[in-house]
Amino acid sequence: MAIHMIESMINSPRPMRTEATHVANAVLDGTHSVMLSGETAVGAYPEITVQTMAEISVAAEDSINYMQLLKTKMEAAPMPMSPLESLASSVVQMTNCIKAVMILVLMKGGSTAKLVARYTPSIPILSVVIPEITTLFECSCSNAAPARHGLVY
Repeated sequence: MAIHMIESMINSPRPMRTEATHVANAVLDGTHSVMLSGETAVGAYPEITVQTMAEISVAAEDSINYMQLLKTKMEAAPMPMSPLESLASSVVQMTNCIKAVMILVLMKGGSTAKLVARYTPSIPILSVVIPEITTLFECSCSNAAPARHGLVY
């Protein structure tokens, strides 16, 4: 992802049209994140810049047809699928059908969440790393083991 996506906002409260298009196209092309640098570090309008980039990104995401995107990715997937791959794609398809608001992935490592993300769900994925998965799930908070994954929204 290129930096200085809306560089004109260092000195102006509005981005140039080409910069807004650049941000939207990055989202439509499937980027997983966009970044601001000088626009917020030394810019005159850091808060407006963040709000503007967020608004452009959300508007672009709202225009994506996630069902069609999933269908395209399913057609391109190697067949036969592994059981884990099949589960990941089915989770994304199911969440689209039931209008879920989040996918919760419990795992020992990071590969399961990456596999689900490959099918581009329209909702956030919250991954929880459990070092040892047992039949009993207990939740506790301490600073002994900091979170390995986070959700920023």
